Amino acid sequence: MLSRRIRGGALGLAALALTGCGAHVGGTAHPDEIDVRTLDVGPYSTAPLEQRYIYYPSMSSGLNLASMRLADQVVNGPEIDPTLKYGTGMAAFTNADSATMLAAVSRPVLASNGMLFGVSASNADRQLDRNEPIPGDLGFTVVTVVQFSDEAAAAKAAAELDAADFGVAAEVNQPLTLAKYPAAHAHWRPGVASMGSTLAHGNYVIDLMVGEKTPEADPLTALAEKVYDTELPLLDGLKPLSKEDALRLPDDPDDMLRQTLSPSAFGIPDPQTQARYELRGFLNQVGDQDYWSRLMKSAGVDRFSKSSEMASSSMLYRTRDTAAATELAGVILDKSYPGAADAPAVLPNSKCGENPIQDNFEIKRFRCVVTYRQYVATVESDQLDDAHQRAAAQYGLLANSTW
Repeated sequence: MLSRRIRGGALGLAALALTGCGAHVGGTAHPDEIDVRTLDVGPYSTAPLEQRYIYYPSMSSGLNLASMRLADQVVNGPEIDPTLKYGTGMAAFTNADSATMLAAVSRPVLASNGMLFGVSASNADRQLDRNEPIPGDLGFTVVTVVQFSDEAAAAKAAAELDAADFGVAAEVNQPLTLAKYPAAHAHWRPGVASMGSTLAHGNYVIDLMVGEKTPEADPLTALAEKVYDTELPLLDGLKPLSKEDALRLPDDPDDMLRQTLSPSAFGIPDPQTQARYELRGFLNQVGDQDYWSRLMKSAGVDRFSKSSEMASSSMLYRTRDTAAATELAGVILDKSYPGAADAPAVLPNSKCGENPIQDNFEIKRFRCVVTYRQYVATVESDQLDDAHQRAAAQYGLLANSTW
């Protein structure tokens, strides 16, 4: 279960059917800008998403939007402790069976108490190799936040979650007390360098699993208290939602997704494949959170969106201004796509890179970056010509979405 909690929940890519899109490029050229009507966009549309897809609110979509909203308020590792700078996965869920970063015995508790939605995010003090055993001295946190319909349900769920986990090995587990949070439930197994804890906070329940380098209670409880110290203020600023509230959430409140290349125009909200996040939500999905935090904050990034299909993602970043966008575009490929690849010559500030990993279908060979005003966008493909066409279409889409 420790392995599942730490490694589980990494953001996946859904395979969606790719439908044909017209190659017509609309828009009007502005001074000092490319006439996007002249770009080779291949089969990709440059029309804003709302011209190709209409969002119809549903409970499923509303709860997905609510979970993305919550992800923006689930603490990043370095906010807890500077050593916890490596993200090991984030998973949003809207039913108990999908809460896979919790122990199996915990999931019925979520269902019986009427959970609405939740988010799990995990961090570690070093990068992990999925093919290697997890080190016994790993410092880590797994933070799960679940919203319930009312405070009574949350309080009941917090107690039952701890009891269920405790009962897995009741003969060896021992309760713990958190001095700063006497209402928290907590337990550990002496001699094991990890502990679990739950705490109800209004309509929310925070479920923790934390690990330290040594199997001692004091460092473990201190780390758990650090998590609560940072997470509770975030939740204080996040008004709980009813089902009706979730149903009324806007699907694209910052106009990010309408400007993100979506070849099939499949716009149904999904935390993995059709999503918009603030900076914290974005950072919960990357590996080296310290590196990406510095990069994003330097450019003043405050919004991120992604549209994924067929294991290919289009991603959009909103930076502080045009200069910051140019700065970010110059370095955003360095870590993941360091190999040299030709960029589309006609697109200003464009750049392409090649990924050294060639045996993973989830990782495309080429990624290209383009900028338009304060926006930075990346597209990817296994074929460089196709990546160039996607980049041109993404540029044209941004130009056509300024109204």
